[in-house]
Amino acid sequence: MPAIRAMPLLLAALLALPGHPVSATATVPADERAAGKPAAGKPVIDMHLHAFPMEEIPPGAPSCPGDQHVLVPTIDPADELDFASFTTCERPMFAAASDDDLREKTIAALDRHDVRRAITEGPVELVAAWRKAAPGVIVPGVAFGKAREKPIEEMRRLHAAGQLAVFGEVYIQYRGHRADDPRYEPYFALAEELDIPVGIHLGEGPPAAARFPGYETYRASLTSPFQLEDVLRRHPKLRIYVMHYASPLVDEMIAMMFTHPNLYVDVACNNWAFPRAQFHDALKRMVDAGLVKRILFGSDQMYWPDAIGEAIKSIETAPFLDESQKRDILYNNAARFLRLSDAEIAADHGR
Repeated sequence: MPAIRAMPLLLAALLALPGHPVSATATVPADERAAGKPAAGKPVIDMHLHAFPMEEIPPGAPSCPGDQHVLVPTIDPADELDFASFTTCERPMFAAASDDDLREKTIAALDRHDVRRAITEGPVELVAAWRKAAPGVIVPGVAFGKAREKPIEEMRRLHAAGQLAVFGEVYIQYRGHRADDPRYEPYFALAEELDIPVGIHLGEGPPAAARFPGYETYRASLTSPFQLEDVLRRHPKLRIYVMHYASPLVDEMIAMMFTHPNLYVDVACNNWAFPRAQFHDALKRMVDAGLVKRILFGSDQMYWPDAIGEAIKSIETAPFLDESQKRDILYNNAARFLRLSDAEIAADHGR
């Protein structure tokens, strides 16, 4: 979900709240974590994970899961922004204590929840360290659409070196630019040329983003997936998924997926950080529209390793999904999108 390096700093301010003690070791209770664990032999692919430096957020900073009391802040424009109003739950998750702690706890959570592959974006050197700690699980993603853009030739070099398997997260919306802005055309063209999947952020930013310093260029109006229409027409062989399913513009997203059969979505962050009823309503609408085969699981785990289990739990507990649909969302759709071989799929299932 975070799009520019300023966001972790703002999250730090957001989450280090007076009256909300933090703990670097506290986690979601074990019984609640277990609720998000798939049964044996039912692997998961996480299409949206981050390897961020923990120096940019206070150790133990809290975050509320969506099945608790999550309220969007209401602010009198005459008042200063009160960050304490953002944390309203009794049992928050807590961020890791350090870079090493985040890496170790995240990899442990991936293992605990049988996540066999995780598309992971962050500083190239950090992602490399995570891959070394979990070879075969951490799949390297590289962003574009950031304030300091990597040139095309560097992207080619990273891809050739095995350090770029997916373009994502693509942060164009946070720059205040449209996805079809000509400055990004070379990146989409490169993705199609090298057959690199693309994951682009379209959706909400942090709550009250308009009041956050550093988010002056974020525009909610740039959530619309319709701005991808020309990109998809120009690049019909592009493998692309919309992160956060352009929430809350579900009808527009359905229209685009109906028209463009190569367009997928992920449900990351919305599945654990947003009110659960809102997320389930959006997910059901996409499923009811006949699109269950193009919905990808993602956690958008940033600093809270327990978010992985919470995100899985939101799928496993959705009352309108049957077992086959859960497996599609948690694994099968991503395996198809990533073009995993029969041998890779068999290995993921322990066969």
